Amino acid sequence: MNIRSAFFAFSVASLACGIFACASTSNAPMDDESTSEDALRSCALVRCASGTHCEVKKHKASCVADACGPNTKLCMIGYHYDNTPGVCGCVADAPAAECKTDANCRLEDDYCTGCDCRALAPTETIAACTGPGVRCFAEPCMNKTAACVAGQCVAR
Repeated sequence: MNIRSAFFAFSVASLACGIFACASTSNAPMDDESTSEDALRSCALVRCASGTHCEVKKHKASCVADACGPNTKLCMIGYHYDNTPGVCGCVADAPAAECKTDANCRLEDDYCTGCDCRALAPTETIAACTGPGVRCFAEPCMNKTAACVAGQCVAR
């Protein structure tokens, strides 16, 4: 077969596919959880990060977090395993509550690096100052009160 006859055969095959629709595509609307050819083609154009995969919802391809597999991780003290999709790992525990009521908190003036007012829990102390400290025009905690907000002492 020479070049001219090969080109002619290719042209005829291409024309036949164009007329008889050799590669059919679905024109049916996609469902919310579509797995049609159109959905697969949409996801072929999307590159998802590690820990995610492509899904088509409402005719739109997007990356969603993978579900977590079984927990095989041992977390350090102060951390726990979070099996939320997209996290699937060790995360820091929430800080322990240092107070329950406003009466559990107190205020202390801190002159070490500035005129600061510190809200402290009963077991907390201000760290020793290694520098000369500062002088303030007024006491930093003047006109402030200690309060317990979401288990943490704050100055108001």
